[in-house]
Amino acid sequence: MQRAPFFIYFAVIVTLTVCLAYFGWVRTWSSVYLPTMYPPFGDMRTIQGAVISAEQGFDPRIANPGDLWRRPFNYPMFWVAVGKALNFTDERWFMAVCAALVLCFIVLSAILIFRYPSFGLLASLVSTSTLLGIERGNIDLAVFCLLVCTTLWIPRRWSPLPLLLAVFLKLYPVFALSALFIRRQFLLFAAAAAGAVVIFAYLWDQLAYIGSWPVGCEIYYGIPNVSRCFAFLGWPSWQVVVLFTAIGVAIFALAYSFIRSDAVWPKHDIAFDLMLVGAAIYVGTFMFAGNVDYRLIFLILCIPFLESRPFPYARAVIVVMIAAMNATWLITWLATPALIAVELAKIAIFAVLSAYLFALTRTVSLPNKLGVKQSESS
Repeated sequence: MQRAPFFIYFAVIVTLTVCLAYFGWVRTWSSVYLPTMYPPFGDMRTIQGAVISAEQGFDPRIANPGDLWRRPFNYPMFWVAVGKALNFTDERWFMAVCAALVLCFIVLSAILIFRYPSFGLLASLVSTSTLLGIERGNIDLAVFCLLVCTTLWIPRRWSPLPLLLAVFLKLYPVFALSALFIRRQFLLFAAAAAGAVVIFAYLWDQLAYIGSWPVGCEIYYGIPNVSRCFAFLGWPSWQVVVLFTAIGVAIFALAYSFIRSDAVWPKHDIAFDLMLVGAAIYVGTFMFAGNVDYRLIFLILCIPFLESRPFPYARAVIVVMIAAMNATWLITWLATPALIAVELAKIAIFAVLSAYLFALTRTVSLPNKLGVKQSESS
């Protein structure tokens, strides 16, 4: 019974694969209420289109006629070189690379649920946010795989290298470097921070294009999206100010509560390391950008730790996370009331994780390295 979540996850993946083969891409994903794009792996096709545009003499950041949806290219230009090296203009190679990326994500997800079996983790792995990331073939899947592998298996002295590679690929993993600081690994943190500065300096002339983040309601999250949703619902702007003031007060109140309790008692396990990475990425991206909901996959990393009930209402936080990760289903079924509830859920997650990370920076002093089991690293 303990392994039931793992076997259910395996059954879901097999069923999904069979349905894709038998019913096709659009029909399968539409049946689970996902806003599907065709041809398959629509987000990865941004890179494919950029390669085609570059070969035609265009700057894909400004004009990207090679992309089927004419979307401006908002990734680091390094990805164009990757697309050329992987022969993305060949459809068979493109599909093979995307399938390999999805398979890597599924295998690592299976390892997580085998290692930390729970129905909360299962619900996050089959949520609409996770499925949307798979359907789009988004680069966030590659970042997820890289960070999970780093946390599970990379030795301490080498951990900054894959973290910096993730930063180079998508920038926002820079927030995961805070895990080194919280673990009091100051030399590694300083080295990683210096490397991140070099990466941002190298990409400086591209930041304006990379920073063209999505803003909207429904399947998005982040401070820009909250303001947009208030405007969408016709609510006055002063209510936004009241909301963010309330969020700030809640964060400090929660942090004070955590500091005065055993919630920040030193933790010595991989689940804690995973949580540091996932929480830091969610909090950082919430504060500084608008994000499509597939980036909620990093909340998956928080659930194994929260299942250990590090504070009294940790299980309730998991329920809120699962609700936020299934925004597409809830909004489809319940319309505007669900939209409001989902946005509040994402804000509540931000408040709790921000407070917890802040409390950890004030109280935790741990010798453990990021990403290696204590029993094996000593």
